[in-house]
Amino acid sequence: MAPRLSPRVFAVGFGQNVASFLAWSVIPLWSVQVGKAETWQMGMLAAVSGVVYIFTALRAGPLSDRVGRGRMARAGLVLFALFCVLAWWARSVTGFIALGAVNGFAMALVWPGLQASIGDASTADDLERNLGAFSLSWSAGKTAGFLASALAYGELGLDALILCGALSLLLAPLLPGGRSERHADAPPLVRDDHHPPALRAAHLRVGWFANFAGYGMGSTMVYLYPKLVVAAGRPEREHGFVLGAVFLAQTVGFWLFGRYAGWRYRFAPVACWLGIGAAALLVLGFRAPLPVAIPAGLVLGLALGQAYMASVYYSVHSEKDRGARAGIHEAIIGAGDFGIPLLGGYVAYRSDWIPASYLLAAAVAGLAILAAGRAVRGAPRPA
Repeated sequence: MAPRLSPRVFAVGFGQNVASFLAWSVIPLWSVQVGKAETWQMGMLAAVSGVVYIFTALRAGPLSDRVGRGRMARAGLVLFALFCVLAWWARSVTGFIALGAVNGFAMALVWPGLQASIGDASTADDLERNLGAFSLSWSAGKTAGFLASALAYGELGLDALILCGALSLLLAPLLPGGRSERHADAPPLVRDDHHPPALRAAHLRVGWFANFAGYGMGSTMVYLYPKLVVAAGRPEREHGFVLGAVFLAQTVGFWLFGRYAGWRYRFAPVACWLGIGAAALLVLGFRAPLPVAIPAGLVLGLALGQAYMASVYYSVHSEKDRGARAGIHEAIIGAGDFGIPLLGGYVAYRSDWIPASYLLAAAVAGLAILAAGRAVRGAPRPA
């Protein structure tokens, strides 16, 4: 039978994202306020990390199918702690951009294997629930990291990076180092009579298209919203509050979409949520005041939760190569995470119009809906 899902996986997912997103809230804020970074430089903060993350995740995912998933994740946690110390020491926008390579490599060792381990410990009846619970844990950590930044930056500045590195080191011993795999007599994870291969392949592409656009919208907020807040003359804590709302709603979305299975292998829910999320992003990008920005952030967060759950579920819903597919899922996240804000930051810089980056991310979401619709055209229906 499938091994039990260890609560230590949830603890690591939560704690590492507290550390990671507290760090990646403090760094952009410092870059704008102290480093006087231009919009294109804010986009570049994600670029080096994203490129390294993509190529490493594509290799690390298949590797986790053959070696210990926990052992690989532990190495990533230690490397992230090193990144935090080096970034604290560098204290320059150029240094942050260059050190993104260490961050990207570290995180690509952590996430594909952890996600594949959920499939190792699941059956066809509880896969989406387990994925939803794990996603809820790391998203709660992401939310806590952003909310903590609203307070930590004013009190500690870049010194908060030392706390982030220490937390990552404390999490490393929690993960087991041995291999995690399904036993030969485990209940099947996939039933071909319910979900034929052609159906799964079509919706795998739907999930990947949606998550690319969703992560692009989310990272546009992470990397470019500080510039909007500062340019509007608002307190920097609004950055933390709005992003906290986005990722609090994403966390709720993981719980909701992990419990409600009616969206699986259906195109309409993914397309509708992605379109609604793009509209909410535009509200935020056109400098909505805080009383409007918070509800818009909540709507955007739910849309991001649906896109991510579709991608990770269809990636792991397989009897083989779960690590490899999770690696592709994470590489797509990396591409959206750096590519869309990088291009958006450049467009906003060249046009001298900050909302241009949000228009670009919303347009990518529209193209993703069209591509996803094309992917499922003619695909069989689930039994």
